[in-house]
Order: sequence, then C-alpha cells, then structure tokens
Amino acid sequence: MNRTLTPSPESFAQDPWKARIDRVFARALVLPLLLALGLLALLLGDTLYRSVSVQVVRADMGPGHTYPFGLSAEAILRQELLAQGYTEEEADFMLQDPKERSALFLQNRVELMWNTHEGPFRYVVTNVYDKRVADFSLAEGLRRWNELKANLQEGERLVLNPWLDQTFLTRPPSRSPLTAGIGVAVWGTVWVLSLALLLAIPVGVGTAILLEEYLREGRLSRLLEVNLRNLAGVPSIVYGLLGLALFVRGMGLGPSVLAAALTLGLLGIPVIVVTAREALRAVPESMRLAAFALGATRRQVVFRVVVPAALPGMVTGVILSAARLIGEAAPLLLVGAAAYVPFAPTGPLSQYTVIPVQIYLWISQNQPEFARVAAAGILVMLLLLSVLYLLALYLRNRFRREW
Repeated sequence: MNRTLTPSPESFAQDPWKARIDRVFARALVLPLLLALGLLALLLGDTLYRSVSVQVVRADMGPGHTYPFGLSAEAILRQELLAQGYTEEEADFMLQDPKERSALFLQNRVELMWNTHEGPFRYVVTNVYDKRVADFSLAEGLRRWNELKANLQEGERLVLNPWLDQTFLTRPPSRSPLTAGIGVAVWGTVWVLSLALLLAIPVGVGTAILLEEYLREGRLSRLLEVNLRNLAGVPSIVYGLLGLALFVRGMGLGPSVLAAALTLGLLGIPVIVVTAREALRAVPESMRLAAFALGATRRQVVFRVVVPAALPGMVTGVILSAARLIGEAAPLLLVGAAAYVPFAPTGPLSQYTVIPVQIYLWISQNQPEFARVAAAGILVMLLLLSVLYLLALYLRNRFRREW
C-alpha cells in the first residue's frame, strides 16, 4: 500500500546558510546609505564651519568702534557719522534725506558680531572701503584671539564674523565681500520661479489630465508618454541651449526674467506631468464608475471627483519640481543670467540674477573672503530647499487618503 508522505513543517524551514547570506546582503545595502549620509553631514558641517571666521578689519574712516546690543541701525549709523567728524546737523540730514539715507545704507553694513575685541554680541559698521587685515578660520582665530587682540592698531577691530547674519538676506551684492549680500538674488529667484511655475503648472497638469482621463490607449498616447519620460531625463543644459535659441534670440526677449522663466518652465513641465499622472492613477476606478452611475458627464467626473482627490499628490509634485528649479544654474547662465546685478528686478523684462548664479560668482572671485560669503549663500539655498521638501512631506502626510 502506497502511503502519501505529508511533508513536515521543518522541511519548509529556510536554509540557515541562505538566511545568513540574506542578512549579510541586507547589512551590505545599508552601508552605502550610511556612507552617503555621513558624507552629506560632513559637507554640511564644512559649509557651516566656513561661514564663520575671525577677522581683523581696518576702518576706512573713523576709529572702528563697536556698539552695544539693542541699538537700532539708524542710531548706530548716527553715532558712526559723529565719530567720523560729521556734525549733528549733517548726520541728521544724511539720515532723513531719502537719497542720502539710501546711499548711506548701501555703503555701510550694520551687523551683529558674536564676539569683538570690546566684548561679545556687539554691533559694528562695515564700510565698502574697509580693508581686511587678516582672516582666520574659526579654530585658528579662537586659538589666537588674545594675541590678535593685543596687536590691534588704531582704527582696527577684531571680530568673530558670522557671514550669514540678519541682514545677509536683504543686502544687495557688492564688490567688497565685507558688505556683500544675497537680497537681489533672492528676489530674482522669486521672479523667475513664479513665472516659470505659472507656465509649467497649467501645461503640466493639463497634459496629465489629457493623457489619463481623455486620451485612449493607442500609438499616440504611448508616443507622448515615452517622449515625456525622456524629456524628464534630459540634462538641463540642453534646455538652456533651447532657451538661448528660441527665447533669447528667436523671440528677441534678450537676457531677461521672462526668457529665464520660459526656459525653466519647459524644464519643469515633464516632472509635473509625471507626478500629476501618478496622482491621477492613484484615484480608484470605482470613484469614476460611481460618478458615471449617478449620471455625471466626463467633465464633471474629472474636475469634480478625480482632480480634487488627486490634488494633494499634484501639489506635492509641483513643490518638488520647484525645489529642482531653484537649484538650476547651467540653463540660466546660457540664457543670460547676469553675474552682478545691483538692483532687484522690477518686471518680466528686467535683468536678473538668481541664488545659484550669485554663489558661482562669489566662488570664482580671487579674494578668499568671497568663499565664506558663498558658504553663507549655500546655507540660504539649502534652507530654502529644506523648507520646500518639508512642505511637500507635510502636505503628502496631511492630505493622504487610504482608498
């Protein structure tokens, strides 16, 4: 009599050697991730370290005094003018007259230093004509602080300078690293990014709705899908060449905000299309069928049922696309982003600069202090990117729906 042998549960047990190999591979896959995180932390720490330095600065005019914490910038500049030999009437006129006041604040930088030769947390006034006597890294400067303080000459001051301070985001650029700021580049970035998104969002979302909800499966839809995925992987420098030929020269826009926005808009459209299509595909088919069963038309189903349900995913995709566009420098250099622009844009046809181009300009300068200004600019851009990524993460988790 033949008996059918029932395999025991032990016969299905995993081979211990295979389990060990799986564990080894799992740990090996974690190592590259830990290495990448460590390198990112090292780069961030190095950027933070370079954004703070110890300096000896010689004032072009005046004794180079520092001022106590709590005074307003206007009061500090008034005392500085009096120390330089101006009368009270002249100082009041320079602070009250609009043109003189604007020129005064452009040429002088009132900043809070973490430490000075006269005590911690004091204000100093840095003029565009002030000269750097010595510049030390944070560790070396702190180690030699007492020596540097004892050797100060008349008109010199010793400061622990955080290059990313409360006025760095609003100051215009300058030929002097002591007074350079990123305010104009921030406004240029806002102008270019806003106009680019005004172009990319309607075209990108509309294309996604057309492909997912209206266009049937066929040769045309497959062709469009393949081309969109290929465009999402095209290097940004190619879009820069297209923008140079089409917008700057072909349409005669020149090196303007509008030409840059149109170029970045084309760069952002494929990313928005891909993310918007994924959001539309995540909406269950049962919701569409239920709406059709209730007598809704195709337009009503799409714009009153499907799009509102997919909106959180679309918004997340738009934010991620904006974060990518903020860091683009190569296409904007090709379409004419100016390296030095002293004033913020006033319209779509104005000259402009953006944060990545401004950082590139600082790094290319010969003066070593510009490297520290560039480190502060990099921190600003990383902060903007972090805010956008955290906003995208919050929106995704806040409005996520379980179907």
